[in-house]
Amino acid sequence: MPNNGMHKTGFVLISVLWVTAMLTVIALGFGRRAALERRASAYALDQAEAMLMARGAVERGIIELYNQRYMRMLLPEGQRGGDHCGQSWAKKKNLYTEGYFEKRENFDNDEAAYIIIDEDRYINVNAADEKILEEVKSLKRPVIRAINARLNRAGGRGNEEYQPFNAVEEIRYLRGVTEDNWFGSKNAPGLKNLLTVWGTAQINVNTASEEVLSCIPGLKKTEINAILRYRAGSDGVLYTDDDQGFEDMNDLLTKAGLSESGSADWGAYCKFNASHFRITGVATRRQGKVRAICSAIFAAGNYIQVLDWQEKTLGS
Repeated sequence: MPNNGMHKTGFVLISVLWVTAMLTVIALGFGRRAALERRASAYALDQAEAMLMARGAVERGIIELYNQRYMRMLLPEGQRGGDHCGQSWAKKKNLYTEGYFEKRENFDNDEAAYIIIDEDRYINVNAADEKILEEVKSLKRPVIRAINARLNRAGGRGNEEYQPFNAVEEIRYLRGVTEDNWFGSKNAPGLKNLLTVWGTAQINVNTASEEVLSCIPGLKKTEINAILRYRAGSDGVLYTDDDQGFEDMNDLLTKAGLSESGSADWGAYCKFNASHFRITGVATRRQGKVRAICSAIFAAGNYIQVLDWQEKTLGS
């Protein structure tokens, strides 16, 4: 006869083993879930920290703009030179190297930096004279008509009300704008490097690229070269510390050696101080694996006014 006691003991042992195995699997599952949650929490913390640092970088850029305004006011007339790329505001700043963080060892191979660009170095598609748009090689006539229609200007089939472009990327999706038009080709610079939707109808000749200066009606190639030569300073290289700028039209004519008679054609399209700036703050954590970007547009007058603010985080 079978031994019922041993049978029951074996059944209980197997049951206990199964329960133990199930509890082990459940425990491992909870442990894995807890580990994933810890990683997610740490990642979220890194994201939040990076974004706070990116915002802080933008705030530091605002202070730089204020400082620039005050410093220029202290200079005597004739030495102010407008807003140009040799000034402190135009240089990228890294808050780590400037000593803003006490425990810098916690941020090895990371950065918290900002860069300021004046939007007046570009052509404001919302405000520019149509004559300037016609000088832009990558803007074909049908596209200019579409722009005029959007802005309810003569030359387009105007709408009932003025509808400005809110972002320069909107130009890219107008009918007739190709990838070569937008990014540029051997024959013409890209619209992405020429246009903006911020600023005034005038162009800051102290910071504009050669391609943008070439779009100013009536400004000759020899005159553009003279402007760029002076701007480049003693080292002959643009966008370095010794860059120089012009304070006003008389200053430009004198220092670049240009004829006053010709300036009647192109002088109205020029300015020498910037009114709109883009400050972009970038911060990273985990040696660059988590990245936060904060970009803001500011109007700079007697005070700094925020016109647009965008931020996002990137990372694996």
